[in-house]
Amino acid sequence: MRLKPKQVKCDCGHVSILECRSAMCVKCGQPVFYSLKDKKSHKRNHLYVISMLLAVITFLTYIFIELIAVPLL
Repeated sequence: MRLKPKQVKCDCGHVSILECRSAMCVKCGQPVFYSLKDKKSHKRNHLYVISMLLAVITFLTYIFIELIAVPLL
């Protein structure tokens, strides 16, 4: 989806012209967003993925302890 061209400044100081919702900074490789709403959405999605990975790792550790480690003792 094409948007009106907008100059956006990255945290590293590099200025990019965006015509889409997000892009990667050429200088530092961090995502640059067209609007604050898109930046907040990306942060929320990133936090969700990390929390789901943590939940899966915790669950697998629990299963390992209950089904494998405890019967061996």
